[in-house]
Amino acid sequence: MAAPLHDMGKIAIPDAVLLKQGKLNDEELAIMRRHPRIGHELLSGSQNRFIQVGALIALRHPERYDGSGYPDGLVGEAIPLAARIVAVADVFDARISPRPYKEAWTMEATLAYLYAQRGRLFAPRCVDALMRGHSQLMDICAQHSTASTRPGGCHAGPALVR
Repeated sequence: MAAPLHDMGKIAIPDAVLLKQGKLNDEELAIMRRHPRIGHELLSGSQNRFIQVGALIALRHPERYDGSGYPDGLVGEAIPLAARIVAVADVFDARISPRPYKEAWTMEATLAYLYAQRGRLFAPRCVDALMRGHSQLMDICAQHSTASTRPGGCHAGPALVR
């Protein structure tokens, strides 16, 4: 229930940055990187335990397993498990979904990217769990999309197995 709140802070990011066609410049990147703290601030005052987890996920989902993420450069197990899980799901969704600034990736390319970053950007166990659930992802995609709304990866072929 808390995971959908991970990008709550983007509500305070100007559309000119969120929807920009092309690469963000340094100033725009700095603006975008404020969203985890903003989301955390918006959610952390709640007494609801799910919202509290959402606040933690909002703050920590851009952290990367190797410490290259933001806002604090946490490494490995110092990143809360919920945030490590959402980090993989968030990048998966971002890759297979079309955006104003990019085409959707195929499911195969997305899974290959996540696997290549396993242990570097993403927690190995979280990537492995996504890989094991590939067929369920395909089923969900097929049930909840149409040809015109389907993310790029939903028409991919067989599962990528490692």
